[in-house]
Amino acid sequence: MVWERKEMKDFLISLIFPHKCAACGKILPGTRAEALCESCDKHIVPITEPRCKRCSKPIADTTCEFCEDCEKRHFLVESGMALYPYDERMQRVIRQFKYEGCYEIGDFFAMRMGKTFYKWIYEFQPDVILPVPVHKKRLRFRGFNQAAVLAEGLGDYLNIPVDAETLIRTEDTKPQKNLDVHKRIANLQKGFALDSEVIWERVLLVDDIYTTGATLEACARVLQQAGVRHIRFVCLCIGATNE
Repeated sequence: MVWERKEMKDFLISLIFPHKCAACGKILPGTRAEALCESCDKHIVPITEPRCKRCSKPIADTTCEFCEDCEKRHFLVESGMALYPYDERMQRVIRQFKYEGCYEIGDFFAMRMGKTFYKWIYEFQPDVILPVPVHKKRLRFRGFNQAAVLAEGLGDYLNIPVDAETLIRTEDTKPQKNLDVHKRIANLQKGFALDSEVIWERVLLVDDIYTTGATLEACARVLQQAGVRHIRFVCLCIGATNE
């Protein structure tokens, strides 16, 4: 009887709020466990080798270890993994997830991140997973932090503790999409802090989109100042260029 009631509830919810593909908007049958239709799932292709050994961006030259952007700069974050390129389909997915409160999209892709990167993450042996925080004003407006949804899903899948409270955003910084990497870093220089003392040695940061890496670097600076020795990241998408 319990399963019958649950199935009926899922059925009624699907009638009132049809479950749609996060990329194309096509109505999907069944429960909300899947975020993509079969067609979009085939066309949204994960990043594979060759990829940059630091940021995970696809690279064309198999003889190079790093992308052009990572060759030019020194980073506090040691390395990271991105699941998908930030193409047109993933832009629609992120828009649905980030601005329309579709939590199930985050849960779906967090599990995919866990399945894809579990070996790399376990080899790193992080003490904790930290989502990149949003400012409290933006949190009130949006209602949730998309990076925290991804981090919680990833932590649950891999059985690694998640802390969404200690690393905080102290300034509601200006929108950064039109700024180059140097201006982004300047914009974020004092944007993060720690709300309490930490004893972690290895931290895995989680965010939805990697563009220049400036946000992750700002978080890493605060963590290193507090004594964290090793910092890596996982993100859902990465842009084609950091410039």
